[in-house]
Amino acid sequence: MRKKHLLLLLVLLLSMTSLSASVFRPRFALVLSGGGAKGMAHIPVLKELDKRGIVPDIVIGTSMGAVLGSFYAAGYSGEELEKIVLETDLMSYFLHLYAIRGSEVITSPFTDYDTNILTVEFGSSGFGASNGLIDDQYINGLLRKYLSKVLSVKDFDDLSIPFRAVGADITNNRKVVFASGSLFDAVRASMAIPVVFAPVRLEDGSYIVDGGLEDNLPTDIARDLGADIVLAVDVNDARHIHGEHKNDMTTLSGTFSQLSDYLTEPSSAANYAKADWVIVPDTTGYSSLGFGDTAGILEKGEEAVAANMDVFDELEKRLEKWLPMERTSYSEIASPEIERVVTDTVIPLSAIPDLRSFEGRSMDFDTIGEFETVLDDIRRHEGLKAVTYEIHDGVISVEGERYPSLSGSVYVGLSGGVGIRYDGSDDSAPYFAYTPVFTISGKMTLLPRLELTYGVIVGNGIELEAGVSYPFLSSAFLYGDLGIKYGQLSYLSIPGTGEYAYSNDISLSLKGGIGWIPLRDMRLDLIAGLDYTYLSSRAFANGHFIHPYAGAGFVYDIYDSSDASSNGFEATVTLEAGGDFPRPSLAYAINAELFGVFGPTDIFKFIIEAETASIRRAAELSCAYVSTALGEKAADYIHVMGGIRLPLPYSIFLDAGVFFDLYGGYYDEAAAASGRNLVPYSELFEADHGMDIGGYVAAGIATSFGQITAGLYISATPRVSFMVGIK
Repeated sequence: MRKKHLLLLLVLLLSMTSLSASVFRPRFALVLSGGGAKGMAHIPVLKELDKRGIVPDIVIGTSMGAVLGSFYAAGYSGEELEKIVLETDLMSYFLHLYAIRGSEVITSPFTDYDTNILTVEFGSSGFGASNGLIDDQYINGLLRKYLSKVLSVKDFDDLSIPFRAVGADITNNRKVVFASGSLFDAVRASMAIPVVFAPVRLEDGSYIVDGGLEDNLPTDIARDLGADIVLAVDVNDARHIHGEHKNDMTTLSGTFSQLSDYLTEPSSAANYAKADWVIVPDTTGYSSLGFGDTAGILEKGEEAVAANMDVFDELEKRLEKWLPMERTSYSEIASPEIERVVTDTVIPLSAIPDLRSFEGRSMDFDTIGEFETVLDDIRRHEGLKAVTYEIHDGVISVEGERYPSLSGSVYVGLSGGVGIRYDGSDDSAPYFAYTPVFTISGKMTLLPRLELTYGVIVGNGIELEAGVSYPFLSSAFLYGDLGIKYGQLSYLSIPGTGEYAYSNDISLSLKGGIGWIPLRDMRLDLIAGLDYTYLSSRAFANGHFIHPYAGAGFVYDIYDSSDASSNGFEATVTLEAGGDFPRPSLAYAINAELFGVFGPTDIFKFIIEAETASIRRAAELSCAYVSTALGEKAADYIHVMGGIRLPLPYSIFLDAGVFFDLYGGYYDEAAAASGRNLVPYSELFEADHGMDIGGYVAAGIATSFGQITAGLYISATPRVSFMVGIK
């Protein structure tokens, strides 16, 4: 009797096992490796799963695998992801170095300093004000825009597909698997390549970097979470299937990629055995930083899918009873509403109305894009390291991060350019033109609110400057500078023209003023100064010049020159008035510049450029003249140019337009002896005034260093100017 009961129980257990196998489908995990730009090869795998109606029960990703995995888990299809990476200029998001920080945030219109190449800050805690080379504000904005509908999700199991991201805690030397909390923080931490991107700081004070340092192919995590079937994609080829040396070690990017492989491959190779299948796209020859090679990397992913059709066939066979599977697409998810926007004490009061204007709007792609633009504007004009935010229950909490308080800084900058010009006269030849200015400047903290400023300017001679800056109130500061210049170019040498002559000229300058920033985008300056110049290059009746003066300056800047498709404009105006002695004469200088870009789309823009000057200084001095767009020197000058801009991938742009120049005022012995007409712009109506009308074409690239352009002016005169430079 007992044997019959045991036999019956065994039959019952076998029946239940069979029933369970037929009712409960196996748990399928998709594992996506890190690999930087090579991670784009994951997308064809996602497309093939979509095509077969297979939906993973969980997606686990590291670094770029976490980025694409989070998008897929949020509801994007493989086709949608392919469209995003092909239509997005990904390289431009990775070309931004950290924003330059100056003590006054907006540069004074009277300064000659450029700070666009390199910034090094130092103090008792070490060097560098940023803990990453890349300014992540832009890539952060891109992630938030595409994940806008799910940013408030706190449990990653509540996404369209449950999701996990892997990070490395370099504070406590441990692996972190993100399953809840901020989805953005999880993804951003998982891709935080050390040194390249700043680590993500968690609430417990730990710093998280790229998960590839701990687990670049996290199939072990998939098994730990109960996965019965594991399909992994390794875009780095951890087993060196395609050769021992996969990267071009003669380049910086190739060396970086090889170092990345060296650090991540041991753990990845060990995890191959924990997957049912590992698909390895042949990304040989592609760099982890090669975001400009998206199409080629996608093609390698397609080839890998085609070569592994047996894998997908077997997977489909094991899941065929439950196919096709359904999931919620991203387009079906409703956009949450922004109920409130709150800020911390770092965000200025003047910015709060702009931020609160988003209350009541849907948290969709366009809204988050606009919100990110406002945040970046606040960051740049307040001199903040970062402006970020958290979302919870419809409330956006905005937080600003200041740079660390270090005791000093050094800035390196470059502007101007070089090229070839031809003035159109029959007896002249093309000449080499140059206008570059190289600067090294910086500051040191002397007292809690007193800073020593210093600078070296190499351009129109070599100039050394030193001064002090003292902030008062909330947006104003006093400053003073003392400078000496050697080798000043005389009137025979006007930068940008064909007239060059070096000499042992010496000048001294003393300047003081008040700077005021009433708005984030605006600066006003009032200054007074005294210049002394000695010219030794020519037997003038008098080689000594003393110039006391007072001036006012204005800057308004709402243009991001690091983005070729951005709208905005920048305007600068300076006015100076004084005298030139010992020849008693009134002296003044009026200068104004305007550049604007505006347009309804990111692929077509209108541009406008204008410049004007009217200068009355001692005629022997080079500062009495400006150089026109075609290299003519003038004391009175009006330049207007209008045209179009076509932004292209990789932050490249093409410009074309028409221009009009009117100019006059030249040095001659009679003018020097009798004094010059003091009425502004009166030289434009003299018989010897000049005029140029023509066309302009240029190609350039927008970077965090500024816009590097190669431009060609052709006038009906005919005059020609081809210049390559940075501004």
